[in-house]
Amino acid sequence: MTGPSCSGADRRLEADGFALPEPSSTLDLAMDDGAAIRVVRHGNPSGVRVVLSHGNGFASDSYYPFWQHMLERFDLALFDVRNCGRNPFHAAEPHHYPRFARDNAAVHGAVAREWGKKTTVGVFHSMTAIAALLAVVDGIWHWDALVLFDPPMVPPKENPLHGQLMSDGAALRDAALIRQNRFRNPEELVEVYTYLHRFRRLREGVPELNARSVLHFDPESGEWLLRCPGQVEAGLYTEVAELDIWRQPDPPDRPLLIIGADPTLEDAPKTALCCKLFCETFGIDYASVPDTSHLLQLEEPEQCFNLFDQYLVNNDVVA
Repeated sequence: MTGPSCSGADRRLEADGFALPEPSSTLDLAMDDGAAIRVVRHGNPSGVRVVLSHGNGFASDSYYPFWQHMLERFDLALFDVRNCGRNPFHAAEPHHYPRFARDNAAVHGAVAREWGKKTTVGVFHSMTAIAALLAVVDGIWHWDALVLFDPPMVPPKENPLHGQLMSDGAALRDAALIRQNRFRNPEELVEVYTYLHRFRRLREGVPELNARSVLHFDPESGEWLLRCPGQVEAGLYTEVAELDIWRQPDPPDRPLLIIGADPTLEDAPKTALCCKLFCETFGIDYASVPDTSHLLQLEEPEQCFNLFDQYLVNNDVVA
């Protein structure tokens, strides 16, 4: 499954106090349709493995404020969704949840073959959390445990939250369709982030870190380009409603925790309310992080890590 190298995408990222470590290993993979996905390894090779990926419009490096807390004890494998982050652009289609679910399984298998089989925990946010859940609701478990952050699970149409979540998704889709894709420098994208209401709670330095994680320099034009253009990611915000995911998973014999944004806020994201309802409806382990939005790992990374870590300890996944 070895594929083309993602040249230039593994540069060291530095942004306002966040200096990412160099990976100890890299693994270049080709999916069954040729899409390239690079996996990078950090942390403690003797620890429990954590495979981590990101939400729409981000990259795994964007989550450094969260995953830096894993470096001492966990064997960390990070990967970006096809067409995103460290990966070269492959094609606008297929760029959808069922394809991401197949890519997740392929990454899991390749990491085990290359770096050895061991206890492996999947940690995913939003878009990639939905991809992981697609397998779980069908009774397919690739992971020894799953910790999912604020997946946008759309309830049935008769539930009032359905229309509310889809209205929010349509607004994000429309914004992505007209998104600027070319920038003079990463700071220009950071300036865009400062005007986005949904980024208002981000930890200091995260906008700079994310800009450098989702952009790549184009020598031909001398510009910085989004690795995944907004027009490619746009449909994901509403296509989630088409997925058959709001149903009882087969009784899990492995730990599954959903950590949501704060559902008690006056302006709580609809994803937070849907996560809470889904877990209550189907008996899934649930926690939330106070005073956070959908980007909770980038707003309160320490609290998110502590919930993740304590859950694994309580379920005997780690000592």
